[in-house]
Amino acid sequence: MFLLILASPLCVQAEGRGLRELLGLAPVEAPFLRADEAFTVSVQRLSDGGVQAQWTIAPGYYLYRDQIEASLDGRDLVAADQALIPPGELKNDPEFGQTQVFHDELIVRLRPPLEGARLVLGYQGCADGGVCYPPMIQTFDLETLPVIEASSIDLDASNKVRDGWTKWRDDPARLAHLLEIGGWQTNLLIFYGLGLLLAFTPCNLPMIPIISALVAGTPGKRSASRAFMLSLAYVLSVSVAYAAAGMLTALLGANVQASFQNPWVLWGFAGLFALLALAMFGLYEVQMPSFIQSRIDSWVRRVRGGTLAGTMAMGLLSALIIGPCVAAPLAGALIYIGQSGDVWLGGATLFSLSLGMGTPLLLVGTSAGVLVPRAGPWMVYVQHLFGLMLLAVSLWILNRVLAPSYSLILWGVWLIVIGVWLGALNPAKTPARRIGQGLALGIVVYGAFVMAGGVSGGDRFWMPLSHLRGHAGASVQVPFKPIKTVADLREELDGARQRGQAVMLDFYADWCVDCVIMERTTFVDPRVVQALQPVLTLQADVTANDDEDRALMAHLEVIGPPTLLFFDASGEERRNYRVVGLLQADPFLRHLEEAWVESETQ
Repeated sequence: MFLLILASPLCVQAEGRGLRELLGLAPVEAPFLRADEAFTVSVQRLSDGGVQAQWTIAPGYYLYRDQIEASLDGRDLVAADQALIPPGELKNDPEFGQTQVFHDELIVRLRPPLEGARLVLGYQGCADGGVCYPPMIQTFDLETLPVIEASSIDLDASNKVRDGWTKWRDDPARLAHLLEIGGWQTNLLIFYGLGLLLAFTPCNLPMIPIISALVAGTPGKRSASRAFMLSLAYVLSVSVAYAAAGMLTALLGANVQASFQNPWVLWGFAGLFALLALAMFGLYEVQMPSFIQSRIDSWVRRVRGGTLAGTMAMGLLSALIIGPCVAAPLAGALIYIGQSGDVWLGGATLFSLSLGMGTPLLLVGTSAGVLVPRAGPWMVYVQHLFGLMLLAVSLWILNRVLAPSYSLILWGVWLIVIGVWLGALNPAKTPARRIGQGLALGIVVYGAFVMAGGVSGGDRFWMPLSHLRGHAGASVQVPFKPIKTVADLREELDGARQRGQAVMLDFYADWCVDCVIMERTTFVDPRVVQALQPVLTLQADVTANDDEDRALMAHLEVIGPPTLLFFDASGEERRNYRVVGLLQADPFLRHLEEAWVESETQ
């Protein structure tokens, strides 16, 4: 009997517990569950023609992601990319090494068309205590299963047990999966929340001075209701343009917003904001031929605010030109539209995302219309303040077409103008005015440093003279190798495969604010540079957005910059580890470690 006990499968897995425990001389743990108790699976047909498979996993047990199988009448649904299996948690498993597993619950969506009746699901799991169960198979007859509404799927049960809100926010593949398996009400609410998180990213910040100037900088009578209506018109027009551009991007395979980054378009839009800024300074009140003055004044008044039509027009242009950077929620929605063809759900999701991004703008615009003084000498200063803000937006746009040193010179001039406007050269008789004058003089001095940095070839606003320290003080950075075409990429991947080298590909553009931030922060961090030393780092500069750029992005199914792709030593992309949007050094290093660890286990 003792030998039979030792020969049992559970004892083989539990040999590390020691003889005392097996002989009952140590506390005895609770017995392990049977496989059908540890892992229960249920299947339901969905009203949209798909199928939902749901595993309930007992506490202390887990399923292996790479052991999930699904076939319908003998056809492999996983290989056919119809089984949408979400990413799991990384686990250092004693049997398989680093692998992905699921705890508590797993929901897998089998997307239509599903032709057949006999569904076979395969899976394998283990207990945290050491028992590993043999592969399990269950068969279901789809014709006998009840049909439920697709919108009634409980996403939280699957999503909350893994990586949390941040992972869903930053991973476009997971967001696309969310759209696949979720109801439309849930999707709209989630993407509205994601829009709120994106509202204050660098790509969207320039819209704040625009809406403020349109509402508060408009002469005439203002009220809370009028400020709200103007702000709402701006936000809705931005949302409509954002959704339409996203739908066209997914259907046409070309980034519509990126198409507007043509130098002529950018120069024109920068000039528009410069004209609006000059109007804030009262330039058009000087004497000039009446027919010219009347036309310019009428046009500027329509565009700069005060009318719903002018505000909506500015919103449409802002959406297309101000924020061309791609973030993970946008990419996830576009992936879903491209794969499913469901343009309307995708468009509604993008509209909801943009509404979330526009909610702070709505609050800012309404507040500006109420809080800014309505009459008196203060109004002159308010007009000038918003004029300076609009000049900053104009310079921000010109950053995309001018050489960095030229942009730095213009920013220096802008700072000097700010300082003079704040009273740097005015006599100060009271202590309070002297403090204000000191601050204004500080701005003028820093503006002079910025100008000097630009004249001497610098390109950094916050450290304008850092390039003058010479080679000894120069910061290290990731040594990117440029590529342009699909052929270039294949050549580099072939060479890396022969050397057994992993590859990282960065999609960059000068007009992408997040790209520039990553270039000047993430990719100059010594830890990042050290971590990427064994890796071939490639960069595709798609600033021109020409035919070759679009062909390369289409080949890799890249929506736009900033996007990072990771390839293992065999030349295969680790698709689950794409990065879309801004990623600072610390999260980038964690992501990099996960990507390489996962690739080594394949």
